[in-house]
Amino acid sequence: MKKIYLFGALLTASISFGQAPVPFYEPFDYNAPSALQGQNSWTSINSGDDLSIISGSLTPTATLSGYPSSLGNKLTFGGAGIDASKQFASQISGTVYYSFLLKVNDLTSTTFAAGSYIAGLVQGASTTYGATLWLKNATPTGGGTTYYIGVNPRTTTANTLFFPDNTTPTALNVGETYLIVVANEIVSSTTNDKVRIWVNPTIGGGTEPSGFSETTNTLTDLTSIDRMLIRQGSASDTPTSLEIDELRIANNWNDATTNVVLKKDNFDNISGLQVYPNPAKQFLNITSASFAEKQVVLYDVLGKIALTAKVTNQPLNVASLPKGVYVAKITEEGKIATRKVVIE
Repeated sequence: MKKIYLFGALLTASISFGQAPVPFYEPFDYNAPSALQGQNSWTSINSGDDLSIISGSLTPTATLSGYPSSLGNKLTFGGAGIDASKQFASQISGTVYYSFLLKVNDLTSTTFAAGSYIAGLVQGASTTYGATLWLKNATPTGGGTTYYIGVNPRTTTANTLFFPDNTTPTALNVGETYLIVVANEIVSSTTNDKVRIWVNPTIGGGTEPSGFSETTNTLTDLTSIDRMLIRQGSASDTPTSLEIDELRIANNWNDATTNVVLKKDNFDNISGLQVYPNPAKQFLNITSASFAEKQVVLYDVLGKIALTAKVTNQPLNVASLPKGVYVAKITEEGKIATRKVVIE
């Protein structure tokens, strides 16, 4: 069993405000056993069996060079039951990625020939879903040891693209753990957003790697993306048992597949960091034991960036900010810390 690490201020900020800045990292580091809904502002959408946190973690079956070790515990569910969503800072342009480790354990009752979706992105507090992740049993009569995985711009069954194509989809094995990455590219104009899917892709890097499958939305595009959905469909379409771990939501490939932003060894480890006065009115002092330059990003309670600046142990002018509560994310020489800041 792996150790459970607490990510300190940033996760605390997420808990406090109910909305995570992007990139958002979910290692499912909650007590086990417990329900996901209600944890760190994961909100249940309907009723039924829980989405359950259990002990242990997932590790990719294949060697994925550069993929970081898992932290926290893992999520398990299957069949029908509660769906849950987690809100993050609203994205209205660019590409939104989500990735996680996936392990399907049992397909005994999975008989729906078209398959169904287990995850996706959401437009606001609605049932408008996008970039949904689909699974279907390769043996539609139930049971079997292989399944197919695909992506859909929305939720219409006919629009699902199974990886890498619908004619000869790749069979994934029950009991093996895969890294799945999904992208929703917001394209200007309408009915043309693109969704892509990777299975065990190359990790990190500044640009998307090859080896993806892509399809274009022909329905109404999402106007914004600000929630992640985990879904239990029904006993016949959701696998009887599956596990998810190491969820990441980001707006660039590197953050979607690595722990660079929230790497535990670098997190909240700025020596001698002080942020004062707090509450602040006109100036906020951000100092540390070194005189190294600091990148400072202030997020408001909606998770939106309110201010960015670079400081080197000098006051930061916050007089133009509205009164309220903010989260300051501070980066110094690759080390990251966050602090709750009140402007009055």
